[in-house]
Amino acid sequence: MSAADWPAVARIYAAGIRTGEATFERDVPTWERWLASRGGFPSIVAKDSTKEVLGWAALTPVSQREVYRGVGAVSIYVDPDHTGEGVGRALLSALLQAAEQAGIWTVEAGIFPENRQSVRLHEALGFRLVGVRERLGQMPDGRWQDVLLYERRSETIGLD
Repeated sequence: MSAADWPAVARIYAAGIRTGEATFERDVPTWERWLASRGGFPSIVAKDSTKEVLGWAALTPVSQREVYRGVGAVSIYVDPDHTGEGVGRALLSALLQAAEQAGIWTVEAGIFPENRQSVRLHEALGFRLVGVRERLGQMPDGRWQDVLLYERRSETIGLD
């Protein structure tokens, strides 16, 4: 992902925010703020043959503590016009590969229970449900939101 991709990434992110089923975020951050929060972890975009951005996926460090240096939280968003086309699977597969190349041994995903499509995608790619964080955050409309915590551990790194 690059700064040139950001307008399309921000548009897709905003669409995810509007659904109320993807994130606690209320607004899309600036490119600079978003990039600063990534801590050098991988972020990718999927493009079609015309170079249109169809979706994006990124990892964020779960902590700045050294012991968690190989643990990242995934965000994945697909343009609403391209859901069901395999974009999400391609993005998450590529991100998991990039994560291992970057030394990341555990990837976690916090998914709203209503987001069944995301749950199915993560489960299909080897994530397992490790818990439910009940009433973790409050949505802009005032309702409390549960978050399903999924995790995928690398089978090739972090085994020692």
